[in-house]
Amino acid sequence: MLALALATTVLGSTPASFTLPAFTLQDQSAPETRPVDVAPAGLGQDPAAGFDTSLSFDAAFTWQFESNLKNQNQGSVAHGRAHTDGKFRLGLTDTLDLTMGWRYQYDHWNFKDTVDWWRDVNTLQFNLGMRWRVDDNWMIFGGGQVMWSVENGGSWSDGVIGGGAAGFSYAFSRDLIIGAGLGIRSQLEDDALFYPIIVLDWQITDRLSLDTRLETGWANQSGAELVYQLTDEFDVGFAVVFDYERFRLEDSGPVPGGVGTTETLPLMFYLTWEPMPDTSITGYIGATVYGRIKATNAASQDVYASTYDPTPVIGIQGSVRF
Repeated sequence: MLALALATTVLGSTPASFTLPAFTLQDQSAPETRPVDVAPAGLGQDPAAGFDTSLSFDAAFTWQFESNLKNQNQGSVAHGRAHTDGKFRLGLTDTLDLTMGWRYQYDHWNFKDTVDWWRDVNTLQFNLGMRWRVDDNWMIFGGGQVMWSVENGGSWSDGVIGGGAAGFSYAFSRDLIIGAGLGIRSQLEDDALFYPIIVLDWQITDRLSLDTRLETGWANQSGAELVYQLTDEFDVGFAVVFDYERFRLEDSGPVPGGVGTTETLPLMFYLTWEPMPDTSITGYIGATVYGRIKATNAASQDVYASTYDPTPVIGIQGSVRF
């Protein structure tokens, strides 16, 4: 939930579900004398921004189409997700800033011809992060977050998840930045999860870039995107993303007070339009090439687990920044 990992493997996770990336137009016109600012988006930080005070809002909706479950070849599942988030960056000095962020996410799962393992999941998240630009080359970043992820009818007090991350990056030039870090977060009915953070910002040509700083704001997402700037108003891109969710189940469902886990690996193409400065609209289409769901009871015993077939994903996102 905090990571920007280039690798799509999360330590201790179990593959399931889908994910949805959307992206905003990146500013490539910064003065040559200004160092490139790098920080993990999972800490609520906008990598396109400098150390000035700023405010941003995003909202998105994604739909994963119905897919057949492979456990005993019984049933199917579809998944829709809507989210909105906000980020406030406070520039404390020319080299230090503080970022505060929030996010609300609603997931709707539709099981068919099988047990209705869960249906509507609400996730509320708050982040706090800091960046320190040591000099024109080195950047240090870190922060933490707390979130509640609970199915309707579940206990919010039993759905608390917390964690943090820290790392560094080095700018070899304005065209190449590489960094690394480590994150940790608690897990419902499981041991703490440790995960790597890999930062890569490579401006391959004037218009083509490869980046691990995804602009979607998805809580548990990591991956990489290849972006081509068509014009000053349009970007096209391709993204590989990994999404991991773990949430408390309702008290009266098939697994009372248990935990649901979903993992997804989608491949996405997208088009971003910036009709005016600091405002963008992104449409994306792709497919979940790997997805898995799992239900675990309150005694930490797995009750059900299944992968599902590859399936199409579509979505749209809007962003505004001040």
